[in-house]
Amino acid sequence: MSKKFRDFLFIAFIVLFVFITFFVSVYAVGYSLNISWPPRFDQVFQKTGMLILDSEPTGASIFLNGNKQRRSFLLDLGRDEITTPVKIKNLPPGEYTLRLEKEGYWPLEKKISIYPGQSTFAEDFILFRRSLPLNLALCGPQEISISPDSKNIFLANDGTIINLKTENSKQLVTGGGNGNIQWSQDSSQILFNGDILQLDGGTSSYNLSNLGQSASDFYWDEKNKKIYYRSGSSIACVLTDKNTASTILKGGDYIAYAVRDGLIYTVEKQEENNYLKVYEADSALLRSSSLLPSGDYSFNQDNYHINLYDRKQQSLYLLSDYSAQPISRQIRPVISWQWLNEGFLIWHNEFEIYSLNTANNRQELLIRVSEPLSGIAWNQAKNYLIYASDIQIQIVNLSLDKKIPIVLLKAEKISKLYLDEKNQLLYFYAQIGQQAGIYKLQLQ
Repeated sequence: MSKKFRDFLFIAFIVLFVFITFFVSVYAVGYSLNISWPPRFDQVFQKTGMLILDSEPTGASIFLNGNKQRRSFLLDLGRDEITTPVKIKNLPPGEYTLRLEKEGYWPLEKKISIYPGQSTFAEDFILFRRSLPLNLALCGPQEISISPDSKNIFLANDGTIINLKTENSKQLVTGGGNGNIQWSQDSSQILFNGDILQLDGGTSSYNLSNLGQSASDFYWDEKNKKIYYRSGSSIACVLTDKNTASTILKGGDYIAYAVRDGLIYTVEKQEENNYLKVYEADSALLRSSSLLPSGDYSFNQDNYHINLYDRKQQSLYLLSDYSAQPISRQIRPVISWQWLNEGFLIWHNEFEIYSLNTANNRQELLIRVSEPLSGIAWNQAKNYLIYASDIQIQIVNLSLDKKIPIVLLKAEKISKLYLDEKNQLLYFYAQIGQQAGIYKLQLQ
């Protein structure tokens, strides 16, 4: 090898080294080479951005504008697939379509923007399983109630309890019916059609059979050891620790009533008019009276609130305890509703789902659909909404800019959606093939 050739190789090596070092250094500090035609020399080097990405569950493949992302080494030499969680550096600024895919899960897409010299965070992705429904019980359409601890479901017509942990069912009462269902605070007992049902099969110390066949519409004030009931034109109560009964209100035409926190709420008919009246439970003292329009009224209460519902007008009245004006708000049309906590309500009419934050009085339309709704459920912590029509169940992540629903299941006669205590399982009534009953579907 001649000296002239050796000198040429040495100089070429130095030039190549400087060239590579320069581009690696530029790449490392967040710039990329911007090649365009016609060339613009003032924009040869472009400041890039970073995408910080995570998903639940992790391990999802990442696609940007349809291109599967791979791990880069130096100048993209030797590339391996990357999955969430990850930081993707040196992305040219602009708008991207981000898509996540994981085997056994529904894919998810979102529009994101990358800005020069900035990090874009996309950490609110929840992937939902592609799973098959599992039948827990064969039954017909009926009133279904889930326990306060979300561990048991009671089927009113069948008088059957289903343990959601073991998925075993047993008969608590024969005959069943459509009476008012009330759970004890510890979820171990149910007041149903004048009977106290023990989930463990034991016998209750409360005996309500001596109240007679005219006793109906029972309400359980477990804290004060009282059970209220209606008998003819009277509202009475039983002291459960003494098994003694006394009349509280009498002589009224009571269309509906409910008891909560030491107050008795009634809808009474007087001279062709309906009135909402609130009494002190201990003294029967009338606290307030409000005129109501003609309707078909019933009370509904849960762990957070008591509400009045007019089936005729599809009107929901939000009630305030110990207020001079008990009706705090009227919402219509409403077909079904849920209090997620003390200050957050969701409801739906035939084609729309709304939310209400009572702390700031903000009402929001969550989604509008094209098929009549038959049920809703919402995981507020992760902000995804599940809703059903008669023929399908869909889920949508409300955190995404483009709210594209995912069809989880197609079936018939779908209704009564419930989430388990960890929001990972969905329970519902449906007919799949020839089998109608209670099903569960794994979400995560």
